[in-house]
Amino acid sequence: MVEAGQSDNAHMARLRLALERELHPDEAVQWHGWQLGRIERRLFLTYVFAIPWTAFSVMWTVLAAGAISVSEIGLVGIAFPLFGLPFIAVGLWMLSRPFVPLFERGRVLYVVTDRRALKLSLGRELAVTTLPADRIGLVERRELRDGSGTLNLAVKIGRDSDGDRQTDFFTIGLVADVIGAQTALDRIAPRPARDKSATGAAGVVSS
Repeated sequence: MVEAGQSDNAHMARLRLALERELHPDEAVQWHGWQLGRIERRLFLTYVFAIPWTAFSVMWTVLAAGAISVSEIGLVGIAFPLFGLPFIAVGLWMLSRPFVPLFERGRVLYVVTDRRALKLSLGRELAVTTLPADRIGLVERRELRDGSGTLNLAVKIGRDSDGDRQTDFFTIGLVADVIGAQTALDRIAPRPARDKSATGAAGVVSS
């Protein structure tokens, strides 16, 4: 399960073993793909908000700490600058978000069997997400010019607490062979979902 041009590593080996344990004896793999370690340029749009957020949080925390150092306001005042730390943490998370795919390379495996779709991800612990074939709904494909892309599978359509319509998705990607993933899903999805997918649910975007 190592794709062309991609070297094996300990994380990938562990995920392959986890997949072998997960599969039923008579369950067959129709398609598999590894999460690509590619930085998506669109994620840098968050920097429009992340940079001023982080800069303001750092400045506020530094000024609050400086004000305490020249005043005598007790232990409660000493804790005051600490309130800025969570905001700094959020800012740093937003700044690092575009680089997350580099960390996920070789740590996320997507699989389509003759019964279900699976996502196996390896961080501090192994996480396995399963989508039975009978829950696969409308499939949206976003494909780049090199054939890589993502699939969004609608699995549940309902209402939130405010009564607004809400759709839950199972996402595959970014993977190298996105059309192969959709072909495998089309073979196991319920007939209505296959018909909807064939009538234009797929969208192609340029790289």
